[in-house]
Amino acid sequence: GDGSEFLQRDFSETYERYHVESLQNMSKQELVKEYLELEKCLSRMEEENNRLRMESKKAGGEAADPARVQALEREVDRLRAENLRLLREQELPRQEKGPCKPGE
Repeated sequence: GDGSEFLQRDFSETYERYHVESLQNMSKQELVKEYLELEKCLSRMEEENNRLRMESKKAGGEAADPARVQALEREVDRLRAENLRLLREQELPRQEKGPCKPGE
């Protein structure tokens, strides 16, 4: 119903804000590590998606669960978007807290 859609949307918006804040607080090294981990996950998902498609073609479209294929495709899309966000975050100059004084 409308209540669950609202809760889902509210959760998604809250999660997105939290995630953006956590990315902004990461060092460049942490962002690179996160990006590489997402790349690995994306590769695994693409391999699984390709395997399921091949399985489906061999069996005449009956072997692979269409819901599973769609879920994997959504996950691949999400990971691609996350990778792009990390790349953008990595490219943005990090805001410094102020000039360092000698001896600090």
